[in-house]
Amino acid sequence: MKKNLSKQAGFTIIELMVVIVFLSALSAIALINIRGIRAENRDAERKGDINAVFFQLETFHQTNGYYPEAFDAKTLKGIDPAALKDTVGLTFNEDGSQYHYRARGCNETKCKSYELTADLEKEAPFIKQSLIQS
Repeated sequence: MKKNLSKQAGFTIIELMVVIVFLSALSAIALINIRGIRAENRDAERKGDINAVFFQLETFHQTNGYYPEAFDAKTLKGIDPAALKDTVGLTFNEDGSQYHYRARGCNETKCKSYELTADLEKEAPFIKQSLIQS
């Protein structure tokens, strides 16, 4: 009785390479999706922060009759201080910050209007303007 040694159980190199290429493609797709979801979450956080500041500025205007030239957590009472920092920890108008506040029509420190902007990753910049425009 002669045994044929060339017929052993197992995978061929081509089969293994196909599986490796398939798994690599799946991994790449998953990585791209995860990065996209994280960017969308950061953008949503930025929009939420801008909206929180917007509502606090409008409350400030109702109370004082003007918008501030600059603001911080003391100026905007009741705001979560975390909303004043972008996703990398920089505050409004700080060099490299994703958040910008531009006061307009200022006389000393009292302003007539403003514009808030957040730089987003997946969309155009998110812009909110004061309800009172001058």
